[in-house]
This record gives sequence, C-alpha cells and structure tokens, in this order.
Amino acid sequence: MPQLFYGSIMREGVRIQYYRTGGKKPPLILLHGLSDNALSWNRLPMLLEVEYDVLMVDARGHGLSGLDALGAGLDVQADDLTALIEQLHLVKPVLIGHSMGAALAALLAARMPKVIRGAVLIDPPWRDEAELIPSNGKERYDETVREGFRKNKETNLEVLMAKGRAENPGWDDSEFSQWAKAKQQFNIHALDTVMVRAFPWYEITPHIACSGLLITGDPEYGAIITPALAAKIERLWRKGKVIHIPRAGHNIHRDQFAFVMQAVISYLNKLGRWSPKGKI
Repeated sequence: MPQLFYGSIMREGVRIQYYRTGGKKPPLILLHGLSDNALSWNRLPMLLEVEYDVLMVDARGHGLSGLDALGAGLDVQADDLTALIEQLHLVKPVLIGHSMGAALAALLAARMPKVIRGAVLIDPPWRDEAELIPSNGKERYDETVREGFRKNKETNLEVLMAKGRAENPGWDDSEFSQWAKAKQQFNIHALDTVMVRAFPWYEITPHIACSGLLITGDPEYGAIITPALAAKIERLWRKGKVIHIPRAGHNIHRDQFAFVMQAVISYLNKLGRWSPKGKI
C-alpha cells in the first residue's frame, strides 16, 4: 500500500481507531467482522485505494479501539461511525462490511439514507426470524464460544497463525498475520453486548435507500446466508442485488478474493460520479 495514515476519534471518552489511505477521492469505509480488526482487510484496501479514500475502522473492543460500559452493541457502533463520518467530514461514503460489519453497514445505511452512497454486505450473520435469539440487551454466547476466544488470546502468535493456515488452506498466506493479531487484541467483554444473533434485519432492510450488494457463499462451506434467506433480503432491499460466490464459506473475501473484488469493483464503477460537495 503506497501510504496509510492512522488516527482516532473520541466519542464519550472512548477511543475509536481508524486507518486511512487519504486523498481527495470518494470515501469508502471498511467494517470488519467479530474478533477481526481494521487491518484484517489485508489486500482489499490496496486495490481500492487507487480510486477511493479507504477508511478501515476498529470496532469497539477490537484492535486499538476502546470499550466501556456502553458495550459494543450495533446501535453503539453505529453511533461511533456517525461521529466518525461527521468529524472527518466524509461526503457520501460507501460502506463495505463483513459479518458483524455487514450488519452494521446495513443499520447505518438505514439510519442515514441521505448520507450513505452505497453498501456491500458480505455474509451478514442474519437468520430467518424463527432462528433469531432474543437477547434483551445481552448476547447469549455460551461458555464454549467464549472459551474459544480466550484460547486464541492466550495462544502464541506463530502457533495461532499455524492454526489459521491449517483450518483455512485456501486463504492467501498474507492473511494470517493480521488475522492472528486481531484475535489476540479482541476484548472478550465485547461478546456481552454485540448482539449479532438478535439483529432485526427484516425491520432494517426495507429502510436501506441506497443501492448495494449482498454477497453470499455456500452454507455447506460455512456461509451463513442461505439461498432462501437471500431471496427474502433481496425482496425487502429494493435496490439491493444478491451476488452468490460458489465454494466460499463465511469469510467469502478470503476464500474467493478475486471473485469478491470483481463483484465489488463492478458495483462501485456503476455508482456514477462522486462530488466532494455531496452532489452526485
């Protein structure tokens, strides 16, 4: 990557870390998944920064961002991003999110229809209504799941990278260093409030006014969004289009990087002219 600046904003005493490629270009915000961090996007910003001012944000409890009593719920994360957009004076940003970050991108696009220019959702952690887990403000991650995150934090970096390689032989080797660092930085207490399994996507999706993509993989490889659910989402998101990428699990952008980039760049090229004054 030719250049990468870093900085942070403060919101109600909590530091929100971001990285930015810069330049007078259309802003594009990358939102990572649970237990990843901003730099986990690896090669993707390298290819997008030629045409875009790419910003990568550490969610609360991830990377170098803080965590307080408010927790890391998607509503709180959306408030953080709203503050970041306002403080950095970003005009008509496009959002690209994976997993938790995809749900966050959808929420922000629905909240800010006159601000968000477009959205790409990579396998958001959404289920059919009957499969959602009510949380009453607390996510119900069981102790087995929490213990898995704890073990990652306590594992030597090289050992954790080797584990990642063994479990994901199709990933490019450049993925594993930052992937492993992110697991070690992850604050386990974020699991108390992030609430990805309780997200009411069927209420949010009809309010997304911008165009966008829902990128799905194959459930038999570990992807979350099923074909039936993708069809439901596409009906509710009037300007959304489903792109299915075969032989990809939940980490579609790592499993099939070239195909994801092709879909993303094709979509971005169709968005039309961007103006720094907000007139498109």
